[in-house]
Amino acid sequence: MHFCLSKINTVLHFFSIIVMDTVRTLYKLSDLRQTRFGQPPPRHGLSLLWWFAHDCVQIDFNGRMIAECNPKNGAFGFHRFHNRDGLLPYSDLLYYEVGNLNYTDSLPDYVTENYTGYSDSSNKDRIIVSFDPRRRRFENIYVTQHSDQVHFDQNHTYCISTELIKDIQDLSREDFLREPLNHSEHISIDIYQSEQGETCQNISNELIEDNQDSDHSVDMPQSEQHNQTHCSQRKKCCCVLLCCCVLVLLLIIATAVYLLLF
Repeated sequence: MHFCLSKINTVLHFFSIIVMDTVRTLYKLSDLRQTRFGQPPPRHGLSLLWWFAHDCVQIDFNGRMIAECNPKNGAFGFHRFHNRDGLLPYSDLLYYEVGNLNYTDSLPDYVTENYTGYSDSSNKDRIIVSFDPRRRRFENIYVTQHSDQVHFDQNHTYCISTELIKDIQDLSREDFLREPLNHSEHISIDIYQSEQGETCQNISNELIEDNQDSDHSVDMPQSEQHNQTHCSQRKKCCCVLLCCCVLVLLLIIATAVYLLLF
């Protein structure tokens, strides 16, 4: 009997590795945005995840996810998730899910405010955790969504890393829920900023060149300035002497003409 149980556990562990390989882990906010989890409204997944990160879990110095609530007692609508369809890897710990708005009235209003009460997208998102009650910590945190009224969607099930939890904890709910700019808007803004940067750089370069030309004498060494001043004075003296010579020559010519005529 013990041998059979050991074989079963080995097989389950093998299949859990396969499942784990198919469950993508999200490490950054951009990863979460790309999945479109909890989007668009009236889906409640993002508000649910922000609430969970801020009220239900703390990351200790060793990167362990300490539980701030106890899923075993059913708080906030937590209840057992049996993983019968193999949605998540096999675990020695029990799984618990939260987020079913049909069975809770203790979640914050900002999580439940868009719930219509009908079988629509306003109640399709869930958080599932593997919980260690002895150590009071979560081993893994997953987000998923219903593919129908009973089953969850394997292709939209993701593991949330401790890094992502910490990033969410650093954000206000408004910032976390704010829809990022789409790709085309990012491109247009980047191009506009690039063009502005190039234009400003060109203008700056022209101003620098003009200033260098106008302030060239100021930036010169003192010896060069002295030489230029001396040359300028010599040129002025030469011009004065030349003018005097011309005047003397004209005076001589005028005197000669006068003597010849008279």
